[in-house]
Amino acid sequence: MGRFFLTLLIFTSISVFAVAQTRYTVNRPISTPIPVSVPPVADDLEENTSPAVPIDWETDYESAMESAKSSSRNLLIYLCADKNTEIPDELAALPLVSVCKKFDSVVSDDSFARSEFCPYILLKLPMDAKITDEDGTKTTLYAMPGFEHMVGHPGLVVIDFESRDKSYYGEVVGILPFLQGVSPTAHQAETFLTLPPGTLTQRTLTYAVRIHPDRPLSTDGEPAPIMMQMAAEHALYQAERGYLTHQNFGTRTSQAKEVLGDGGMPAEICAQSQIGAGLFEGAIGCMRAWRYSSAHWSIARRSHTHYGYDMARGKNGAWFAVGFFIN
Repeated sequence: MGRFFLTLLIFTSISVFAVAQTRYTVNRPISTPIPVSVPPVADDLEENTSPAVPIDWETDYESAMESAKSSSRNLLIYLCADKNTEIPDELAALPLVSVCKKFDSVVSDDSFARSEFCPYILLKLPMDAKITDEDGTKTTLYAMPGFEHMVGHPGLVVIDFESRDKSYYGEVVGILPFLQGVSPTAHQAETFLTLPPGTLTQRTLTYAVRIHPDRPLSTDGEPAPIMMQMAAEHALYQAERGYLTHQNFGTRTSQAKEVLGDGGMPAEICAQSQIGAGLFEGAIGCMRAWRYSSAHWSIARRSHTHYGYDMARGKNGAWFAVGFFIN
């Protein structure tokens, strides 16, 4: 029974990727035939008729970094393109200027999305901006650690300056690249800006779960550190071996229960992305794989008391993702 489940898991996580390529995409949700329950809108909510307030972006990298550090607030960097931006040849065919204008209008027109920018120190830079190192060397932003996952596209990057006691303090913990010339929707922007604290891989996979149009509930519970740790360790375990497995599931469960003092029922899902996929696309691909496996979707779609999501890149160039839960 266990052997059959593993085979199904591997088959699903690899072969389904190509089937759904044009449906659940990086910034554009699928049009799903599956009914989705939409919460009713209260009749007594007044329409927001207040004029849009433009977002006040800083434009100096060093100043914004200092502000974020001194105020212990996360830094949100908007890498944008305009008519004066030098665009790499491989991206020249994409409408990068128009996609940035579209994003600006989406945020300006949506008061809820706009309000989620408030907790951040905001920095807007052109895509071709260069940062001067301490030795005077100029470096493009995309060459800096974490920025490579933007694969040269415009979009949003978050650097953590809130979590002083965490290993990811001062590191890139969020990316939202405008891939395929498509701007994120207001909902996707809100989702990105309100992700729980965590590493870049944890938050990217959580984002992929939360923006899925079928609205899975597996990230509605508490993102417990021990659950995130177990997901991270098992994702790395799979990545180092290059295959999917539930090896040591009982050990992970015992460790998590000991920390949480919880005797609930555990569950785990694993997936592998397409070989060569970037971090962002890999997270979307793994979520897509879970959606097209009824066994995995039955776990991913449910609400859990505690959850952990993480992923790691294998030597074969694929991303190995793990969702670990206790109810």
